[in-house]
Amino acid sequence: MNYGICTLALVPLRLEQAHRSEMVSQVLFGELFEILDKQPDWTSIRLLETDYLGWIQNGQFVKLDEEEMQRYLDGKFHMVGRQGGLLINDTKQLALCHGTKIYLTDENVWQIAGDKLSYQGDINPYIRNQFKTEIAQLALAYKDTPYLWGGRSQWGIDCSGFSQLIYSCFDLSLPRDAYQQAEMGQTVDFISEIKVGDLAFFDNAEGRITHVGIMLDRDTIIHASAKVRIDRMDSEGIFNQELNRYSHRLRIIKRYV
Repeated sequence: MNYGICTLALVPLRLEQAHRSEMVSQVLFGELFEILDKQPDWTSIRLLETDYLGWIQNGQFVKLDEEEMQRYLDGKFHMVGRQGGLLINDTKQLALCHGTKIYLTDENVWQIAGDKLSYQGDINPYIRNQFKTEIAQLALAYKDTPYLWGGRSQWGIDCSGFSQLIYSCFDLSLPRDAYQQAEMGQTVDFISEIKVGDLAFFDNAEGRITHVGIMLDRDTIIHASAKVRIDRMDSEGIFNQELNRYSHRLRIIKRYV
């Protein structure tokens, strides 16, 4: 098998091998993937952590052999904290977004693609057992982040990218899309039983799950819709006070911790 690692801060993952093609997600610096098909300008990949598929432009990653890949898989990683960070040397400076996984030596250095880069910046402080006490504060830090289809960062994010990113900060892995996330976890049967950090899922007229948000309490949700916003929620769905109507129809609530 052939593998790769992203060498730029944040790059598009396209549905097809063209810049005009839909951006289905983004690939963060240091993310690992299997190379499925190499073309002159684009490469088809499968992200290892989520099995997500798409096309990445050549020149935005380097290939890894199986031994190099295994070193990453066996290695210990840190996660860039909310304030972001920099990987720098004499000729290069990469600004990294919150949630990026970085593999550092004890000297705070990452060697990648022939470069030796020093890390300066914030390190994510959270661990899994802080999920219930800290998730609301972290999610609220994203308030007013613009909505971006396929986005996964504070510079633009979609609904499932938001839940995936916030959960990852507590070492909790979720799939990329809302309908995939809804297939996991334990169902919360009653609105009155909702706890902070539960995910609420919403469907369209055809019954397909198309939206997800993070519950701050049993009747307040934070979610990405035009921007990351806070709304009221009840058994019918999300009520958007600005529009004075329900904007999303509730389908199911899931708990993962």
